Amino acid sequence: MYGAGGGRAKPERKSGAKEEAGPGGAGGGGSRVELLVFGYACKLFRDDERALAQEQGQHLIPWMGDHKILIDRYDGRGHLHDLSEYDAEYSTWNRDYQLSEEEARVDALCDEERYLALHTDLLEEEARQGTAQEKLT
Repeated sequence: MYGAGGGRAKPERKSGAKEEAGPGGAGGGGSRVELLVFGYACKLFRDDERALAQEQGQHLIPWMGDHKILIDRYDGRGHLHDLSEYDAEYSTWNRDYQLSEEEARVDALCDEERYLALHTDLLEEEARQGTAQEKLT
């Protein structure tokens, strides 16, 4: 901790205050957790004109000549010049392939499992199964 003068200040302690050990400590398992925070000194240079230009988006450039899509000049998308080979309407590798009934059934089961957490509270379901298991034993 640093005081107002920039020098190192001593941490304040209340007399008679009892430290409780956090998780894994030697104490009685109190709820106090210690946190160590540190940082490095840095200098900030204020440039109001550049900050205003940044805020207004003047640093952005059009992507592939399209002025509707503006990106930062360091954006990785600036290196992607021709995406037509990745468009779904132009890909021909699976255009004619149809899933069999068994493949469609397996695909639907996989989608159900994949998106299960979107429409089911998994923690509640796990707790419900745990209580059902306890009743059986």
